[in-house]
Amino acid sequence: MTQVMEVFANTGEIIERDRTPAEQAQFELDQVAAQQAEQERDAAEAAKTAARESAVAKLAALGLNIDEVEAIIGGV
Repeated sequence: MTQVMEVFANTGEIIERDRTPAEQAQFELDQVAAQQAEQERDAAEAAKTAARESAVAKLAALGLNIDEVEAIIGGV
């Protein structure tokens, strides 16, 4: 098990100890949740980028130049 550091503010005492089984289980759940959240953020960013690129391509297909596209959607 990994170590936990407890700091008691009122006394300044610091104790290092092993995590309890419950603390370890929660730590592992938190790690999985953090990884999932990061993957969801990455997927959302990729979807946003893909949508922006698709919009630029569609506007260009309509005959707009890059300046006109930027004027519509803001910096490309």
